Amino acid sequence: MLSNILEHHGHANQHLASLEEDLVHSKREEEKLKATIEALEKKKREMNARVALMERNDLYKLLEAKMEGFQIANHPGTIGGFKNLNLLITRK
Repeated sequence: MLSNILEHHGHANQHLASLEEDLVHSKREEEKLKATIEALEKKKREMNARVALMERNDLYKLLEAKMEGFQIANHPGTIGGFKNLNLLITRK
């Protein structure tokens, strides 16, 4: 009977050690995922800043063209996402 109790205690200790290893592994994985998420969020902020700068540059080009006497086409999406502003600017 004592040997059964000791054997059961040994199995319980092995199971506990296995659970502790799993916990350590899970914490490492969690840290890796947090670092990945932070890197992706930083990249997203950088990309958003680039897009905002490109859109602002497009606005300056349109304003400059308008001031120089060009007519700006009234087209949906004129400000954001148009690849070639020259297609939107025509001489009055």
